[in-house]
Parts: sequence; C-alpha cells; structure tokens
Amino acid sequence: MARRETTLQAAQGRLRVLIDSEFQPGDKLPNERDLAEQLEVSRATVREVLGQLAAEGVVTRTWGIGTFVHDTAARVPVSIGDVVALRDRITASGHRPALHDASVTRTGCPADCAEVLGLPPGAPVWQVDRLFAVDEVAAAWIRDHLPLSVDGLDLDPSGLVSIDLDLFEFLANATGMPIRRAEIELSAVLAEGEAVDRLGVPVGHPLVSATQVGYSPQGAALFHGHITVRTDVLTLKITRGG
Repeated sequence: MARRETTLQAAQGRLRVLIDSEFQPGDKLPNERDLAEQLEVSRATVREVLGQLAAEGVVTRTWGIGTFVHDTAARVPVSIGDVVALRDRITASGHRPALHDASVTRTGCPADCAEVLGLPPGAPVWQVDRLFAVDEVAAAWIRDHLPLSVDGLDLDPSGLVSIDLDLFEFLANATGMPIRRAEIELSAVLAEGEAVDRLGVPVGHPLVSATQVGYSPQGAALFHGHITVRTDVLTLKITRGG
C-alpha cells in the first residue's frame, strides 16, 4: 500500500510540474495514454491522479470532452441565502465586480417567465442581459425579465446597464416595493450554445444554471431570471435560516 501511495504521489507531483510549465488555464491536457507515456506510469495511475487533481480544483474533467486546466485564480465564495445584490456579494468577498456587457431590450415574454409574472406568453416585457466579471474574469451571465409596468407604474430599467445600479435597488426605487424574498432553483449543466461565448468557456465545461424569482412583500413576482455561473470563478454557498 505504501509503495502504491508513493507512486501516486510521485506521478501527481510530475503532472503538477507538467501543467505549471507547459499549459495555461483553459488548455486541454493530452489524453490518458499520452500522459501515461510522458509520466512513465500506467493509465490507471494517470486516471487516479487526474481524479485527485479534479477533486482539488486543479483540472476539470468532462466525460467525452477531455480534461482542462482550471483557472488558478482563487474562486470567489458567494452566498445566495439572502436577498443581496451579486455586485455586493462579490465586493464583500474582497474582489472586484464589473459588467463586461449589458443590454436592456423589449421582447416577448418566454413561457416559463409568463407563468410566473402572470402574463400571456409572448406579452411584451423588459429583458435585462448582464455579464458579470470578477477581477476581469467572466463569471456569471444573468438574463432577467421584468413586466413593463407594476401597479400602473411604468418601469424603465435602462440604468441597469451600469454596475452602479442593481436589479433589487432598481425595483425598490421604481415600485416602492423592495424584494423581500427570492426563490432560486439550481441545476448542474454543461456549457453549450450562447453560454460558451458569453462566459468564454469550452463546450462541455461544467456550469451551474439557476432560475431566480423575486417577490414583493405582498408576494407578487416582480422579476424572473436565469443565471449561468462559472463555478471555477464563483462558488455558491446556500444558507437557510428561520
């Protein structure tokens, strides 16, 4: 057993040196056979070492796609247990948030959003598209849909193209009804389509997708959003309280 552990430790050390010297974050590593030849160990040893490095966050392994070098920058922990702006969550963790891209347009309401907001499918709504970065690295792509008006008050979310205005702040000021509760449903996904371009990741890169609904104190849904997060940049912490 001790000899086996020594072999694994030595192989892991050599692979770490190889990654640090010849690869950049996001690069794809050679396949297991080629790595086994370079490290002069068995493919089984390579497979076990890669599993250990994946558990430590050094590499990302995607079945049928390959193994990629993780970004070596520290991931930012973000709590989603409270109704707090993403911008402020990132700042509180000691990192610098930014908007790499943002737009506000009128569009037809998607079916899932229409059901939540109590609108007919295809009814006109505001679409707010924002790409958040952490220390200049794309981290979270958020697409929110808002009604054109709330209780007879017209909404103008054009200010949300600035990092200085958060969605929660905007709705509180525009409607007089602060977001008191947000429901978030999470799922693990593999990057494809628009998410690949927006977040700058390869096809098949593991992501977390979330659907978020924000409610007024009276229980009315004020927005419906989709969030796609790079967990190699942001880590999500869920807290629950009474």
